[in-house]
Amino acid sequence: METHNRAGEAAYWALVVFLIGFGFLGLISIGAPFLLLGITLAILSRRRHETGVIAAGVAAIVGFTLGYVLLAPLGCTSSSGAPGSISHTVCTNVLGINYSGVGLYNPSLAPGLLAGIVFAVTFALGTRWIARRIAAGRASGSPTIA
Repeated sequence: METHNRAGEAAYWALVVFLIGFGFLGLISIGAPFLLLGITLAILSRRRHETGVIAAGVAAIVGFTLGYVLLAPLGCTSSSGAPGSISHTVCTNVLGINYSGVGLYNPSLAPGLLAGIVFAVTFALGTRWIARRIAAGRASGSPTIA
């Protein structure tokens, strides 16, 4: 039993190291969610045997990433008319929300961050609730979802 526990712990930490390494190396493109997930799993390592805690942590990272990608301005285009005229910058996101301004306009990332936080909390609480319902159903011997 102890050998199995050590192998599981080694596999867990290998996954954490891989996620953090991959996330760090790919930080400029797709690495941020992997880095966040690796850091989250490292923080939750003491409670890794509690399925609901790990599932809620993973769901929080998925929710944050989804909320951020849906609302943060991702692609920007700038246009200018005649030389010397003021340029106009238009940024959009996945949902098609238009962030636009004049000159050297950099839209705020606050909507994406706030949406990410709201999604993260919602996903984590929902996942934790589902995990508790499943655990309660297993303990009582009744069906897991009623």
